[in-house]
Amino acid sequence: MPTTPEQVTIRPIGFDAEVTPALDLPALLADLVGDRLAAGDILVVTSKVVSKWLGLYAPSDVERADLVLQQSHSVVAERSTETGITRVVHSTAGPVMAGAGIDASNSDDDRLLLLPQDADDVARRLRHTIAEKICRPMDFAVVLSDTSGRAWRAGLTDFALGSAGLSPVDDLRGLPDTAGRDLAVTIRNIADEVAAAADLVKGKIARVPVALLSGLGAFVTVDDGPGVSDLVRTGPTDWFGLGRAESVRNALGVAPGSPEATAVGIESVAPEPLSERVARATRVALGAGDPVDVRDHGSHDGTTTLDLRATDPVALGRVWARLEVALAGERLTSEATRDKDGITVTVHA
Repeated sequence: MPTTPEQVTIRPIGFDAEVTPALDLPALLADLVGDRLAAGDILVVTSKVVSKWLGLYAPSDVERADLVLQQSHSVVAERSTETGITRVVHSTAGPVMAGAGIDASNSDDDRLLLLPQDADDVARRLRHTIAEKICRPMDFAVVLSDTSGRAWRAGLTDFALGSAGLSPVDDLRGLPDTAGRDLAVTIRNIADEVAAAADLVKGKIARVPVALLSGLGAFVTVDDGPGVSDLVRTGPTDWFGLGRAESVRNALGVAPGSPEATAVGIESVAPEPLSERVARATRVALGAGDPVDVRDHGSHDGTTTLDLRATDPVALGRVWARLEVALAGERLTSEATRDKDGITVTVHA
């Protein structure tokens, strides 16, 4: 277990050079940190300058919403906003984040920048090239940082998109706490803590895309290490693979990010009238193609009444069940009564 450092120093490193594929970014970084880089230091580089250096600009003829889907393994959640549809996705770059990390801020001519697909490999390339240029051993680490929101927390923070020469986690499981009890689940994410700390002295407005951290040498390794790609929690270990609304709709055959999701409508971030929420749930309920007629009698005093009619009782029951689930996904309650002609559903906001 690495020892707790007595002091950590974070130094900003800014520069005025515009980063393009023609710029030798490793040489520039080597010049900037050569005299200041010491054994055990961690160089944190904003991923945006790396994307510019690698020329990772999106094609100009692709809509941003389509681009997000292209840069995604899967969609976790999606909401309609005033400017379009915002999606939280498992990006092809690795992390789960809004908009697949595609960004236009601090980009030339409003061109959209993409994230590197293997940020750990880019961190390794930077580390090896910088060490070669300044003729020093591999006794420092490189972290690529990016900015993202977090579930259940307001605001943004930086996290590690890639790393080289860093032990990304500090596993404290099995060690005693101050009361002598063994820790059972504590695994510190050192890589993300380094990236977040570096962001305190970096900034989009101040043109400071690089920071140098000292005092964390216990986590710096001679070899490149595992990187941070394995820190992304997806698949069976992911308890939150879909958002609330998306989980319900996916179970009903309307997967997030699909044409079907767009066709039935996507929940807005802004308050919506009851009629729109009921109509969306109805479209989801009818998505299986059952021959059921649904008549909406409109909303009055926070209540909407729907009549479901069909000659096929099996189809009628299936749509009724799907409708109740879809309404629950919209956070609406409902009650139903049966008569000889069909089912009447009363929906409450």
